Amino acid sequence: MEVERAFADYSDEPSRANFGASQAELNTQYANLYFARLGMLRKPLLAAAKKRWGELAKTPVKTLDAETDVQTVLLGTLYKDMKNKPNILDGVNRDVFAEKADDADKAAAAVAKYCGDDDALMLEDESGRIVLTGDVLQGRALVTGVVIGVRGVLKDGGEFEVDDICLPGLPTQPQLPAADAGGDRFVALVSGLHLGHESLDMLPLQMMSEYLSGLLGSGEDHATQASTVRLVVAGNSTSNATKSADSVVKGAGDPAVMKRLQQADQQALAQRVSLLDTFLTTVAASVPVDLMPGADDPCNYLLPQQPFHPCMLPHASRLETLNLCTNPHACQIDGVSFLGSAGQPLDDMLRYLPSDDRLAALVESLHFRHVAPTAPDTLGCAPFTKSDPFVVKDGECPHVYFAANQPEFAHTLIEGEEGQRVRVVMVPDFGTTRTLVLVNLRTLECSPVAFSGLDDAAPMQAE
Repeated sequence: MEVERAFADYSDEPSRANFGASQAELNTQYANLYFARLGMLRKPLLAAAKKRWGELAKTPVKTLDAETDVQTVLLGTLYKDMKNKPNILDGVNRDVFAEKADDADKAAAAVAKYCGDDDALMLEDESGRIVLTGDVLQGRALVTGVVIGVRGVLKDGGEFEVDDICLPGLPTQPQLPAADAGGDRFVALVSGLHLGHESLDMLPLQMMSEYLSGLLGSGEDHATQASTVRLVVAGNSTSNATKSADSVVKGAGDPAVMKRLQQADQQALAQRVSLLDTFLTTVAASVPVDLMPGADDPCNYLLPQQPFHPCMLPHASRLETLNLCTNPHACQIDGVSFLGSAGQPLDDMLRYLPSDDRLAALVESLHFRHVAPTAPDTLGCAPFTKSDPFVVKDGECPHVYFAANQPEFAHTLIEGEEGQRVRVVMVPDFGTTRTLVLVNLRTLECSPVAFSGLDDAAPMQAE
């Protein structure tokens, strides 16, 4: 029995408008980005503070104008002073003292968390900084770069004792389209293909390709496959290049050997991208595909990461069904808005927090109205001057908010005071979990689809 692929209206103009790098000036200071962020979020934060604290929030004061023992409301950008956070001067020292580079790199890699018991929180606005204290600050997903409001009292020691916190909250959201008679439609989310990884089992990837193409499964599966209107590949599609310790030692101090190693790395990279090109050509022939770059992919380091260049994917880029996107990425599919990243912002947030609850941190970032709050402090991003492209503005609250390349699949549905409904999804790393996620455009429900390999007990080892 023939089954026809369902069609869905699609628009990614929000992605191209908000996450382009054309406005970034790489020779400017990052302070302008923080000023722009505070300016963009001050109005919604003030509205939320007035609703929460009433008359007191109508006259917030600057940090340096707070009076001792008088209950006050302050609005500003949070800074978390952490002793374990890497110091930029270490990078300068590596250049000057090259012999200590290996030890410094090992020490930096060993720090999975920047936070510690002696961390300090500060609030900053145009006038200056003030140190925050108080039990209410404990257990909250507070990281550098978020714009918040605090209510409290300035003590004699110059510290501001906080008794309550206010976040900007969920922005307004476009209304979900009315369900039509066509039934359910699905969007597939996948990340972490790691094509070219030496221990990658290709069978689950092949099974996923055949599943999306309608060549695998029962009649019920074929109905779901035909209703899958788009695949979003959310970063880390290729394996990150690594050299063996033996190769590095042999090449040390020998420019000729190092040149050969670099050439070998280039050839290996070309092979990985060629595998991606083949995979996308096969899948995009059956279902439209959005391809986002990730941390391990051959693209720019600073967020927003720009799309793969079409010349890197000579065969797949000929297909009109392949859409090369930025990271983060925003789009609308049948009127349902999607917003998400390849996972770097969430991974970086977790370094600031003692908790490992990734889903809670992802939910909190939406209440912060910011996709990448720790940029540019410890997460590389372009130094925008006039606006912050990672701010989620009113009217842009997504229906589906995701972070990709995560250790496991998790999701929750959050609801706002103004009727907002957002499905928050952690998209698992396919190389280690062999799982993609299907999101129902009609109900916003999501479910995992797992593919078994030759040795289901031994998935790909993470690099």
